[in-house]
Amino acid sequence: MSEPILKVDGLSVAFGHHKNGEPAATPVQVTDRISFYIDDGEFFALVGESGCGKSVTAMAILRLLPTPSAKVVGGSVLLRRDGGETVDLTKISLKEMQRVRGSEISCIFQEPMQALNPVLTIKKQLLEVFRFCERKCADPMSEIRDMLTLAGFKDIDRVLDSYPHELSGGMLQRICIVMALLPKPKLIIADEPTTALDVTVQAQVLAVLKDLAKTTGTAVLLITHNMGIVSQYAERMAVMYAGRVVEIGATNEVISSPMHPYTRGLLSAIPESHEDLGTLRSIPGQVPHARDFVQGCRFADRCELCDRPCLTAEVPPCVKVGTHEAYCFKI
Repeated sequence: MSEPILKVDGLSVAFGHHKNGEPAATPVQVTDRISFYIDDGEFFALVGESGCGKSVTAMAILRLLPTPSAKVVGGSVLLRRDGGETVDLTKISLKEMQRVRGSEISCIFQEPMQALNPVLTIKKQLLEVFRFCERKCADPMSEIRDMLTLAGFKDIDRVLDSYPHELSGGMLQRICIVMALLPKPKLIIADEPTTALDVTVQAQVLAVLKDLAKTTGTAVLLITHNMGIVSQYAERMAVMYAGRVVEIGATNEVISSPMHPYTRGLLSAIPESHEDLGTLRSIPGQVPHARDFVQGCRFADRCELCDRPCLTAEVPPCVKVGTHEAYCFKI
């Protein structure tokens, strides 16, 4: 079995560093030993409430964390490059990392209007991809047209000559997907790509992303808080809470047989899982601030199963059922 295209192993990120890289008096660790892997062409989802550390993890992979405050303080991000060579993205030079971004790992952000330049036409912005990526293309415009067609666009000439403000949010996000796929990267990080879109457009955009990724053989790391989206599109998933991965496994196993109380809480809060709105459930409390993260179980104060053993300073143990894993004292 070949090595995964991306392996995140024990990744920890802390905020509160000075320009010389030295920590401030009280640096705040926002992610704690995050570990997962993504295989070639796989659609993998990272799920959790806002503030769990999903986007920080994505920015750490791309080395786009705000500097000098944020710093990777532990772990590795291993990328398998052409020829089978594996490199740790946390260790390579900034110049080499700039070659990885876009060419080997692309990113799709939440707000397409902010991701695109408002004073350039869509055509100019798509052509710019070939100016800066490593891959050479004999006929860029022909490839752009083919990708726009696969993305569901009909009036391609009008779209290419348009400025971002002349197109809808759904159209702009599909253009961002095309832009991310044009360099034929090994991996796309999609950071909540449908958050700013209408519900009716979300499914269309995600279907385009999955179809195009499958056509090009590109793996996708989808970051979202929407369990419904994950159940439809992701093959495997990891659930994050308070800077840690609390459950990971095949999507159908996690959805049908959730092991961690937090995962069960997320699933029970989905309106579609209730016969009537009168039985709608929610998880009490909120995700703690990173300054208040404890060494032991961070979900204890919101968990209905919590008792004395959960309140120790020990990290919850890993419980495995095949490839399905969860970190909890009560399983």
